[in-house]
Amino acid sequence: MPYLSSKKPKHDVFLKRVNISSHVADVFEYHTREGALERLIPPWSFLRVLKNNNNIENGSITILRINLGPLGIRWIAQHLGYIQNRQFQDKMIKGPFRYWLHTHSFNPDEFNNCIMEDRIDYSPPLGFGGFKFVNNLIHNNLYQLFNYRHRVLKNDMNLWKLVRRNKGKKILITGSTGLIGSALVPFLKIVGEHQITRMTRPSSNQNYNDPNVVIWDPDQNKINIDKMEGYDVVIHLSGENIFGRWSNSKKQRLVKSRIGSTRLLCDSLINLKTPPSTLICASATGFYGNRGKDVLTEDAPPGSDFLSGVCQKWEESTESAKSIGIRVINTRFGMVLTPKGGILQKLAKPAVLKIGLQLGDENQYISWVSMEDVIGSIIYSIEDSNIKGPINVVSPNPTKMSEFTRILSRVLDNKVQISLSKKTLKLVFGEFADYVVSSSSLILPKKLSSVSYPFMNVDLEDTLRFLLGRHIIKRE
Repeated sequence: MPYLSSKKPKHDVFLKRVNISSHVADVFEYHTREGALERLIPPWSFLRVLKNNNNIENGSITILRINLGPLGIRWIAQHLGYIQNRQFQDKMIKGPFRYWLHTHSFNPDEFNNCIMEDRIDYSPPLGFGGFKFVNNLIHNNLYQLFNYRHRVLKNDMNLWKLVRRNKGKKILITGSTGLIGSALVPFLKIVGEHQITRMTRPSSNQNYNDPNVVIWDPDQNKINIDKMEGYDVVIHLSGENIFGRWSNSKKQRLVKSRIGSTRLLCDSLINLKTPPSTLICASATGFYGNRGKDVLTEDAPPGSDFLSGVCQKWEESTESAKSIGIRVINTRFGMVLTPKGGILQKLAKPAVLKIGLQLGDENQYISWVSMEDVIGSIIYSIEDSNIKGPINVVSPNPTKMSEFTRILSRVLDNKVQISLSKKTLKLVFGEFADYVVSSSSLILPKKLSSVSYPFMNVDLEDTLRFLLGRHIIKRE
């Protein structure tokens, strides 16, 4: 349990502990892996890693940036107090606080699990230490931060134990800087201990000699096939962002960026001397179309609208890879929840003014999924060879859109609710509203449930509080 204390005359203290069902040495080693710091930064955070050499031993330096609109504050921390499998510390040597020392402690419990403690000794910025509201604000932010970090850490350690038999695979990934890709890459590195190579488009600042980069240009139908040899898994996530008004040119880009790029990729894979054993290719629950209250699993037939047609052709473009024995997984993503983008970001923005937007009606269902379960299902699919073909990447608890927006407003503590009709949505979003914002889909993750995938986020309100840093603080 966390608590705030001012017993010491010089520094305030924040403590939060978590019990993790893993060996102390494994939990400690997690913090030394590439991508660990990035992985533990919450999606709502203003922090960004500028320099981190994955070294937590004495004397190593980490540089962060706190983004405050157009302004940025550098946070430089130096590591000290290193005791392998027991402790490491980072001390702020430049940044916004007068004093900041973070002590990470690792201790075994009676069942040989790990009790991890995060202790922050701090002094607020000069002139603010005597204000109670400042300390309360710092305390609340620290509570949300470490509540998030501890939940992610516990889940990552559980998944690490499940997938450790297949760790260290060579993975080639497209769309690595997109919404899903940017969350997936550090996750694959730290939980799967996989070796990641990014497939990127040509750019003026591209290092063409980087061994961790493969250049391709789907728009020009160009790909460097010689550099695609020797990978165990290929993950294909690239594609035009679905959000925005669907003009004719936008729809053409949606088609070309998905179907054209997938065909180019698969045509290249089947010509390799050593093709990968697994191809994971993004798809979407838009495959099913607007189906009202029908309960849909992977066995359900496709819809008949534009987006359904795109998804069908998208998945059909992987047939050539299947034909040579590659295990193909078509991940039909539902409404992915993250404050970094997508619908959650758009609906949460008015909360700055304490305004909530009410969408949908009692007949419209949405099949949502947290970003944590998106990336978790991908690494689980790499591990479990029984997973193949289309899989619905959605929460086992779909909800009505009207209920979703009501819960979101409660989590954000909005004071004013504005109801948007389908007509208004159509005026703002055009055809996009018909297919995405106003569409109804009641979809279940039959395949993931059948292979016992351990969903991290199943309760909608708890998920939104977790993703947005809005959990209710429990004090002793």
